[in-house]
Amino acid sequence: MDSGQGDDGAFGAADAPDDDASSGERVHSLVAQSRFAEAHALVSDAFVERNGSAGYLLRAWILAQEKRRPQAREAVDWALALAGPAEAADVFVLAGVVLLSLDEPHAALTVALRATGADPDGWEPSVLLSDVYRRLGRVPDAVAAARRAVALAPQEAEAQVALARSLTSGRGLLGRVPGRHRAEHQGAVERALMLGADPSQLSAPRGGALAGTVAVVLLLGVQLFRIATGDVWQVIATAAGGAAMVALAVILISVSGRRSGTPLPARLLGIRATVRTELAADPWLRRIREINAAAVLPLVPLVTTVLPCDKERQRAPWPLWAVSAVAAAGVAAVLVVILAVRWWYGGLFAERAFLRTWNGLLQLGVVLALLAATVALAAASRVPHAAWQTLTLAHLAWLLAGTALTVTLSARAHRERASAL
Repeated sequence: MDSGQGDDGAFGAADAPDDDASSGERVHSLVAQSRFAEAHALVSDAFVERNGSAGYLLRAWILAQEKRRPQAREAVDWALALAGPAEAADVFVLAGVVLLSLDEPHAALTVALRATGADPDGWEPSVLLSDVYRRLGRVPDAVAAARRAVALAPQEAEAQVALARSLTSGRGLLGRVPGRHRAEHQGAVERALMLGADPSQLSAPRGGALAGTVAVVLLLGVQLFRIATGDVWQVIATAAGGAAMVALAVILISVSGRRSGTPLPARLLGIRATVRTELAADPWLRRIREINAAAVLPLVPLVTTVLPCDKERQRAPWPLWAVSAVAAAGVAAVLVVILAVRWWYGGLFAERAFLRTWNGLLQLGVVLALLAATVALAAASRVPHAAWQTLTLAHLAWLLAGTALTVTLSARAHRERASAL
Protein backbone atom coordinates (compact mmCIF):
# COMPACT_ATOMS: atom_id res chain seq x y z
CA MET A 1 0.00 0.00 0.00
CA ASP A 2 1.04 3.61 -0.34
CA SER A 3 1.14 4.83 3.23
CA GLY A 4 4.48 6.09 4.43
CA GLN A 5 6.68 4.43 1.85
CA GLY A 6 4.85 4.83 -1.43
CA ASP A 7 4.23 1.43 -3.05
CA ASP A 8 6.80 -0.26 -0.79
CA GLY A 9 4.85 0.18 2.45
CA ALA A 10 5.87 -0.69 5.99
CA PHE A 11 5.91 -4.26 7.13
CA GLY A 12 5.05 -6.24 10.17
CA ALA A 13 4.89 -10.00 10.42
CA ALA A 14 1.29 -11.14 10.05
CA ASP A 15 0.09 -13.63 12.64
CA ALA A 16 3.61 -14.03 14.11
CA PRO A 17 4.38 -15.43 17.57
CA ASP A 18 4.68 -12.96 20.42
CA ASP A 19 8.50 -13.03 20.46
CA ASP A 20 8.54 -11.98 16.80
CA ALA A 21 5.83 -9.34 17.12
CA SER A 22 8.20 -6.36 17.01
CA SER A 23 10.53 -7.76 14.33
CA GLY A 24 8.74 -5.98 11.49
CA GLU A 25 9.31 -2.55 13.00
CA ARG A 26 12.96 -3.31 13.78
CA VAL A 27 13.57 -4.63 10.26
CA HIS A 28 11.92 -1.56 8.77
CA SER A 29 14.17 0.69 10.86
CA LEU A 30 17.31 -1.21 9.82
CA VAL A 31 16.38 -1.14 6.14
CA ALA A 32 15.68 2.59 6.32
CA GLN A 33 19.31 2.98 7.48
CA SER A 34 20.56 0.62 4.72
CA ARG A 35 21.72 -1.86 7.38
CA PHE A 36 20.68 -4.82 5.29
CA ALA A 37 23.07 -7.36 6.82
CA GLU A 38 21.57 -6.76 10.27
CA ALA A 39 18.05 -6.97 8.85
CA HIS A 40 18.85 -10.34 7.27
CA ALA A 41 20.34 -11.54 10.54
CA LEU A 42 17.08 -10.67 12.27
CA VAL A 43 15.01 -12.44 9.60
CA SER A 44 16.98 -15.66 9.92
CA ASP A 45 16.02 -19.08 8.59
CA ALA A 46 14.64 -19.92 12.03
CA PHE A 47 12.51 -16.75 11.97
CA VAL A 48 11.18 -17.63 8.52
CA GLU A 49 10.42 -21.19 9.58
CA ARG A 50 8.48 -19.97 12.64
CA ASN A 51 6.49 -17.37 10.73
CA GLY A 52 5.89 -19.22 7.46
CA SER A 53 4.46 -17.04 4.69
CA ALA A 54 4.81 -13.82 6.69
CA GLY A 55 8.48 -14.61 7.37
CA TYR A 56 9.18 -15.18 3.69
CA LEU A 57 7.43 -11.92 2.83
CA LEU A 58 9.47 -9.94 5.33
CA ARG A 59 12.61 -11.43 3.80
CA ALA A 60 11.28 -10.61 0.33
CA TRP A 61 10.75 -7.00 1.32
CA ILE A 62 14.34 -6.66 2.53
CA LEU A 63 15.62 -8.19 -0.72
CA ALA A 64 13.40 -5.85 -2.75
CA GLN A 65 14.87 -2.81 -0.99
CA GLU A 66 18.33 -4.15 -1.83
CA LYS A 67 17.26 -4.31 -5.49
CA ARG A 68 17.82 -8.09 -5.49
CA ARG A 69 14.76 -8.74 -7.59
CA PRO A 70 15.20 -12.44 -8.47
CA GLN A 71 15.75 -13.42 -4.83
CA ALA A 72 12.86 -11.22 -3.68
CA ARG A 73 10.48 -12.75 -6.22
CA GLU A 74 11.56 -16.24 -5.19
CA ALA A 75 10.78 -15.43 -1.55
CA VAL A 76 7.33 -14.14 -2.56
CA ASP A 77 6.67 -17.32 -4.52
CA TRP A 78 7.60 -19.42 -1.48
CA ALA A 79 5.27 -17.34 0.70
CA LEU A 80 2.36 -17.80 -1.70
CA ALA A 81 3.10 -21.53 -2.06
CA LEU A 82 2.86 -21.93 1.72
CA ALA A 83 -0.34 -19.87 1.97
CA GLY A 84 -3.30 -22.18 2.42
CA PRO A 85 -6.96 -21.62 1.52
CA ALA A 86 -7.65 -20.27 5.01
CA GLU A 87 -4.64 -17.94 5.03
CA ALA A 88 -5.19 -14.53 6.60
CA ALA A 89 -5.72 -11.63 4.21
CA ASP A 90 -2.71 -9.83 5.74
CA VAL A 91 -0.36 -12.30 4.06
CA PHE A 92 -1.78 -11.58 0.61
CA VAL A 93 -1.73 -7.84 1.29
CA LEU A 94 1.96 -8.02 2.19
CA ALA A 95 2.66 -10.13 -0.90
CA GLY A 96 0.91 -7.55 -3.07
CA VAL A 97 2.94 -4.71 -1.57
CA VAL A 98 6.20 -6.53 -2.27
CA LEU A 99 5.15 -7.34 -5.83
CA LEU A 100 4.30 -3.69 -6.43
CA SER A 101 7.76 -2.73 -5.18
CA LEU A 102 9.16 -5.22 -7.70
CA ASP A 103 7.17 -3.48 -10.45
CA GLU A 104 4.93 -6.49 -11.09
CA PRO A 105 1.42 -5.02 -10.83
CA HIS A 106 -0.28 -7.87 -12.71
CA ALA A 107 1.09 -10.42 -10.26
CA ALA A 108 0.09 -8.05 -7.45
CA LEU A 109 -3.45 -7.95 -8.86
CA THR A 110 -3.76 -11.72 -8.45
CA VAL A 111 -2.84 -11.63 -4.76
CA ALA A 112 -4.92 -8.49 -4.18
CA LEU A 113 -7.98 -10.35 -5.43
CA ARG A 114 -7.08 -13.25 -3.13
CA ALA A 115 -6.78 -10.82 -0.23
CA THR A 116 -10.20 -9.41 -1.02
CA GLY A 117 -11.64 -12.92 -1.14
CA ALA A 118 -10.03 -13.80 2.19
CA ASP A 119 -11.41 -10.66 3.87
CA PRO A 120 -14.29 -9.11 1.87
CA ASP A 121 -14.99 -6.58 4.62
CA GLY A 122 -11.35 -5.56 5.16
CA TRP A 123 -10.18 -2.10 4.19
CA GLU A 124 -6.53 -3.07 3.63
CA PRO A 125 -7.25 -5.39 0.67
CA SER A 126 -9.27 -2.57 -0.91
CA VAL A 127 -6.37 -0.15 -0.47
CA LEU A 128 -4.00 -2.65 -2.09
CA LEU A 129 -6.45 -3.21 -4.94
CA SER A 130 -6.67 0.54 -5.48
CA ASP A 131 -2.88 0.84 -5.60
CA VAL A 132 -2.64 -2.02 -8.08
CA TYR A 133 -5.32 -0.64 -10.38
CA ARG A 134 -3.66 2.77 -10.27
CA ARG A 135 -0.33 1.25 -11.31
CA LEU A 136 -2.09 -0.55 -14.16
CA GLY A 137 -3.59 2.72 -15.37
CA ARG A 138 -7.15 1.65 -14.57
CA VAL A 139 -8.15 4.84 -12.78
CA PRO A 140 -11.93 4.24 -12.46
CA ASP A 141 -11.28 0.85 -10.83
CA ALA A 142 -8.66 2.39 -8.54
CA VAL A 143 -11.10 5.10 -7.43
CA ALA A 144 -13.88 2.56 -6.83
CA ALA A 145 -11.61 0.35 -4.69
CA ALA A 146 -10.38 3.37 -2.70
CA ARG A 147 -13.94 4.50 -2.08
CA ARG A 148 -14.74 1.04 -0.70
CA ALA A 149 -11.73 1.31 1.62
CA VAL A 150 -12.87 4.73 2.87
CA ALA A 151 -16.41 3.46 3.40
CA LEU A 152 -15.07 0.55 5.45
CA ALA A 153 -12.52 2.56 7.45
CA PRO A 154 -13.02 6.35 7.20
CA GLN A 155 -10.62 6.96 10.12
CA GLU A 156 -7.70 5.12 8.49
CA ALA A 157 -5.14 7.46 6.94
CA GLU A 158 -4.07 4.86 4.37
CA ALA A 159 -7.63 4.61 3.02
CA GLN A 160 -7.87 8.40 2.59
CA VAL A 161 -4.40 8.47 0.99
CA ALA A 162 -5.44 5.77 -1.47
CA LEU A 163 -8.53 7.78 -2.45
CA ALA A 164 -6.53 10.98 -2.89
CA ARG A 165 -3.88 9.24 -5.00
CA SER A 166 -6.38 7.42 -7.18
CA LEU A 167 -8.28 10.64 -7.87
CA THR A 168 -5.00 12.40 -8.67
CA SER A 169 -4.19 9.69 -11.22
CA GLY A 170 -7.06 10.99 -13.35
CA ARG A 171 -5.40 14.36 -13.92
CA GLY A 172 -5.67 15.93 -17.35
CA LEU A 173 -2.95 17.29 -19.60
CA LEU A 174 -2.59 20.39 -17.42
CA GLY A 175 -2.15 18.32 -14.26
CA ARG A 176 -5.51 19.27 -12.71
CA VAL A 177 -7.96 16.84 -11.11
CA PRO A 178 -11.20 16.71 -13.15
CA GLY A 179 -13.84 19.13 -11.90
CA ARG A 180 -16.30 16.40 -10.91
CA HIS A 181 -13.67 14.92 -8.54
CA ARG A 182 -12.07 18.05 -7.08
CA ALA A 183 -14.31 18.35 -4.03
CA GLU A 184 -13.93 14.65 -3.22
CA HIS A 185 -10.16 14.87 -3.74
CA GLN A 186 -9.83 17.92 -1.52
CA GLY A 187 -11.89 16.25 1.20
CA ALA A 188 -9.73 13.09 1.06
CA VAL A 189 -6.54 15.19 1.28
CA GLU A 190 -7.80 17.16 4.29
CA ARG A 191 -8.93 14.02 6.14
CA ALA A 192 -5.65 12.21 5.37
CA LEU A 193 -3.58 15.12 6.71
CA MET A 194 -5.80 15.36 9.79
CA LEU A 195 -5.16 11.63 10.40
CA GLY A 196 -1.39 12.14 10.20
CA ALA A 197 -0.60 11.11 6.61
CA ASP A 198 2.64 12.19 4.95
CA PRO A 199 1.81 15.05 2.51
CA SER A 200 4.27 13.66 -0.06
CA GLN A 201 2.12 10.53 -0.41
CA LEU A 202 -1.07 12.34 -1.39
CA SER A 203 -0.25 12.80 -5.08
CA ALA A 204 0.33 9.90 -7.42
CA PRO A 205 3.37 10.27 -9.70
CA ARG A 206 2.50 10.84 -13.32
CA GLY A 207 3.31 7.90 -15.50
CA GLY A 208 5.04 7.99 -18.86
CA ALA A 209 2.02 6.78 -20.82
CA LEU A 210 1.02 10.26 -22.04
CA ALA A 211 4.55 11.25 -23.03
CA GLY A 212 5.03 7.87 -24.69
CA THR A 213 1.82 8.24 -26.68
CA VAL A 214 2.77 11.72 -27.88
CA ALA A 215 6.23 10.46 -28.86
CA VAL A 216 4.75 7.56 -30.85
CA VAL A 217 2.30 9.87 -32.63
CA LEU A 218 5.09 12.30 -33.55
CA LEU A 219 7.30 9.46 -34.76
CA LEU A 220 4.48 8.05 -36.86
CA GLY A 221 3.82 11.49 -38.37
CA VAL A 222 7.48 12.01 -39.24
CA GLN A 223 7.74 8.56 -40.82
CA LEU A 224 4.58 9.10 -42.88
CA PHE A 225 5.91 12.45 -44.08
CA ARG A 226 9.19 10.84 -45.11
CA ILE A 227 7.40 8.03 -46.91
CA ALA A 228 4.95 10.33 -48.66
CA THR A 229 7.76 12.54 -49.97
CA GLY A 230 10.00 9.64 -51.02
CA ASP A 231 9.84 6.71 -53.43
CA VAL A 232 9.04 3.04 -52.99
CA TRP A 233 12.58 2.19 -51.91
CA GLN A 234 12.33 4.65 -49.06
CA VAL A 235 9.21 2.79 -47.93
CA ILE A 236 11.16 -0.48 -47.93
CA ALA A 237 14.05 1.11 -46.01
CA THR A 238 11.67 2.58 -43.45
CA ALA A 239 9.94 -0.78 -42.98
CA ALA A 240 13.30 -2.48 -42.47
CA GLY A 241 14.27 0.17 -39.92
CA GLY A 242 10.99 -0.31 -38.07
CA ALA A 243 11.48 -4.07 -37.97
CA ALA A 244 14.99 -3.57 -36.59
CA MET A 245 13.62 -1.27 -33.84
CA VAL A 246 11.01 -3.86 -32.85
CA ALA A 247 13.65 -6.59 -32.74
CA LEU A 248 15.92 -4.41 -30.59
CA ALA A 249 13.05 -3.65 -28.18
CA VAL A 250 12.28 -7.37 -27.82
CA ILE A 251 15.94 -8.12 -27.11
CA LEU A 252 16.19 -5.40 -24.46
CA ILE A 253 12.97 -6.52 -22.77
CA SER A 254 14.16 -10.12 -22.78
CA VAL A 255 17.50 -9.18 -21.22
CA SER A 256 15.73 -7.09 -18.58
CA GLY A 257 13.44 -10.01 -17.81
CA ARG A 258 16.34 -12.37 -17.27
CA ARG A 259 18.02 -9.90 -14.94
CA SER A 260 14.83 -9.51 -12.92
CA GLY A 261 14.55 -13.24 -12.44
CA THR A 262 11.35 -13.51 -14.49
CA PRO A 263 12.01 -14.23 -18.19
CA LEU A 264 9.81 -12.40 -20.67
CA PRO A 265 7.80 -15.47 -21.81
CA ALA A 266 7.02 -16.47 -18.24
CA ARG A 267 6.03 -12.93 -17.31
CA LEU A 268 3.77 -12.58 -20.36
CA LEU A 269 2.07 -15.90 -19.63
CA GLY A 270 1.50 -14.85 -16.03
CA ILE A 271 0.00 -11.52 -17.08
CA ARG A 272 -2.15 -13.24 -19.70
CA ALA A 273 -3.54 -15.66 -17.13
CA THR A 274 -4.39 -12.79 -14.79
CA VAL A 275 -6.11 -10.83 -17.57
CA ARG A 276 -8.18 -13.80 -18.72
CA THR A 277 -9.24 -14.63 -15.17
CA GLU A 278 -10.34 -11.07 -14.54
CA LEU A 279 -12.30 -10.84 -17.79
CA ALA A 280 -14.12 -14.07 -16.99
CA ALA A 281 -15.39 -12.49 -13.77
CA ASP A 282 -16.18 -9.04 -15.20
CA PRO A 283 -18.47 -8.99 -18.29
CA TRP A 284 -18.33 -5.19 -18.55
CA LEU A 285 -14.54 -5.19 -18.62
CA ARG A 286 -14.62 -7.93 -21.25
CA ARG A 287 -16.94 -5.78 -23.37
CA ILE A 288 -14.57 -2.81 -23.11
CA ARG A 289 -11.63 -4.98 -24.15
CA GLU A 290 -13.60 -6.34 -27.11
CA ILE A 291 -14.26 -2.80 -28.31
CA ASN A 292 -10.63 -1.77 -27.86
CA ALA A 293 -9.35 -4.88 -29.65
CA ALA A 294 -10.39 -3.40 -32.99
CA ALA A 295 -9.03 0.07 -32.22
CA VAL A 296 -5.75 -0.44 -34.10
CA LEU A 297 -7.38 -1.59 -37.36
CA PRO A 298 -7.97 1.92 -38.84
CA LEU A 299 -4.21 2.49 -38.65
CA VAL A 300 -3.47 -0.39 -41.03
CA PRO A 301 -4.56 1.37 -44.27
CA LEU A 302 -2.94 4.59 -43.04
CA VAL A 303 0.53 3.02 -43.02
CA THR A 304 0.04 0.83 -46.09
CA THR A 305 -2.30 1.53 -49.01
CA VAL A 306 -2.79 5.23 -48.38
CA LEU A 307 0.80 5.74 -49.53
CA PRO A 308 0.36 4.58 -53.15
CA CYS A 309 -3.03 6.31 -53.22
CA ASP A 310 -1.40 9.59 -52.29
CA LYS A 311 1.34 9.09 -54.87
CA GLU A 312 -1.26 8.45 -57.57
CA ARG A 313 -3.04 11.59 -56.43
CA GLN A 314 0.25 13.45 -56.96
CA ARG A 315 0.55 11.83 -60.43
CA ALA A 316 3.61 9.81 -59.36
CA PRO A 317 2.20 6.27 -59.58
CA TRP A 318 3.79 3.25 -58.00
CA PRO A 319 4.27 0.05 -60.01
CA LEU A 320 1.57 -2.60 -59.54
CA TRP A 321 3.98 -4.95 -57.75
CA ALA A 322 4.72 -2.31 -55.13
CA VAL A 323 1.01 -1.55 -54.56
CA SER A 324 0.27 -5.26 -54.27
CA ALA A 325 3.12 -5.74 -51.81
CA VAL A 326 1.89 -2.89 -49.61
CA ALA A 327 -1.68 -4.23 -49.69
CA ALA A 328 -0.40 -7.70 -48.80
CA ALA A 329 1.48 -6.17 -45.88
CA GLY A 330 -1.78 -4.58 -44.78
CA VAL A 331 -3.62 -7.93 -44.89
CA ALA A 332 -0.74 -9.50 -42.95
CA ALA A 333 -0.97 -6.72 -40.36
CA VAL A 334 -4.71 -7.39 -39.91
CA LEU A 335 -4.00 -11.10 -39.43
CA VAL A 336 -1.28 -10.30 -36.91
CA VAL A 337 -3.70 -8.14 -34.92
CA ILE A 338 -6.35 -10.88 -34.89
CA LEU A 339 -3.87 -13.60 -33.97
CA ALA A 340 -2.32 -11.43 -31.25
CA VAL A 341 -5.76 -10.77 -29.73
CA ARG A 342 -6.55 -14.49 -29.98
CA TRP A 343 -3.32 -15.46 -28.27
CA TRP A 344 -3.72 -12.91 -25.50
CA TYR A 345 -7.44 -13.15 -24.75
CA GLY A 346 -8.43 -16.51 -26.26
CA GLY A 347 -10.18 -17.73 -29.39
CA LEU A 348 -13.74 -17.08 -28.20
CA PHE A 349 -12.84 -13.51 -27.24
CA ALA A 350 -11.29 -12.84 -30.66
CA GLU A 351 -14.34 -14.30 -32.40
CA ARG A 352 -16.67 -12.05 -30.41
CA ALA A 353 -14.49 -8.97 -30.89
CA PHE A 354 -14.13 -9.22 -34.69
CA LEU A 355 -16.98 -11.41 -35.97
CA ARG A 356 -19.89 -11.21 -33.51
CA THR A 357 -20.17 -7.47 -32.89
CA TRP A 358 -21.21 -4.88 -35.43
CA ASN A 359 -18.27 -2.68 -34.45
CA GLY A 360 -15.72 -5.42 -35.11
CA LEU A 361 -17.35 -6.46 -38.40
CA LEU A 362 -17.51 -2.85 -39.56
CA GLN A 363 -13.90 -2.09 -38.64
CA LEU A 364 -12.62 -5.26 -40.29
CA GLY A 365 -14.80 -4.88 -43.39
CA VAL A 366 -13.88 -1.27 -44.13
CA VAL A 367 -10.15 -1.92 -43.72
CA LEU A 368 -10.20 -4.90 -46.08
CA ALA A 369 -12.33 -2.92 -48.55
CA LEU A 370 -9.78 -0.07 -48.60
CA LEU A 371 -6.92 -2.49 -49.19
CA ALA A 372 -8.79 -4.28 -51.98
CA ALA A 373 -9.94 -1.04 -53.64
CA THR A 374 -6.36 0.24 -53.81
CA VAL A 375 -5.13 -2.89 -55.62
CA ALA A 376 -8.16 -2.86 -57.93
CA LEU A 377 -7.54 0.73 -59.01
CA ALA A 378 -3.81 0.09 -59.49
CA ALA A 379 -4.56 -2.90 -61.73
CA ALA A 380 -7.19 -1.07 -63.78
CA SER A 381 -6.41 1.05 -66.80
CA ARG A 382 -7.39 4.66 -67.35
CA VAL A 383 -8.53 5.32 -63.81
CA PRO A 384 -9.82 8.90 -63.35
CA HIS A 385 -7.59 11.06 -61.22
CA ALA A 386 -10.61 11.93 -59.05
CA ALA A 387 -10.95 8.26 -58.09
CA TRP A 388 -7.51 8.26 -56.48
CA GLN A 389 -8.29 11.52 -54.71
CA THR A 390 -11.53 10.03 -53.36
CA LEU A 391 -9.79 6.84 -52.22
CA THR A 392 -7.06 8.83 -50.45
CA LEU A 393 -9.68 10.88 -48.62
CA ALA A 394 -11.56 7.66 -47.76
CA HIS A 395 -8.44 6.32 -46.03
CA LEU A 396 -8.11 9.47 -43.93
CA ALA A 397 -11.85 9.70 -43.27
CA TRP A 398 -12.01 6.15 -41.96
CA LEU A 399 -9.03 6.76 -39.69
CA LEU A 400 -11.01 9.56 -38.05
CA ALA A 401 -14.41 7.83 -38.14
CA GLY A 402 -13.10 4.45 -36.96
CA THR A 403 -11.13 5.99 -34.13
CA ALA A 404 -14.08 8.16 -33.08
CA LEU A 405 -16.36 5.12 -33.13
CA THR A 406 -14.03 3.13 -30.88
CA VAL A 407 -13.59 6.05 -28.46
CA THR A 408 -17.36 6.65 -28.28
CA LEU A 409 -18.28 3.01 -27.70
CA SER A 410 -15.47 2.52 -25.19
CA ALA A 411 -16.39 5.67 -23.24
CA ARG A 412 -20.04 4.57 -23.07
CA ALA A 413 -19.06 1.11 -21.86
CA HIS A 414 -16.76 2.65 -19.24
CA ARG A 415 -19.61 4.85 -17.96
CA GLU A 416 -22.00 1.92 -17.76
CA ARG A 417 -19.40 -0.19 -15.97
CA ALA A 418 -18.62 2.63 -13.53
CA SER A 419 -22.30 2.98 -12.64
CA ALA A 420 -22.45 -0.76 -11.99
CA LEU A 421 -19.42 -0.81 -9.66
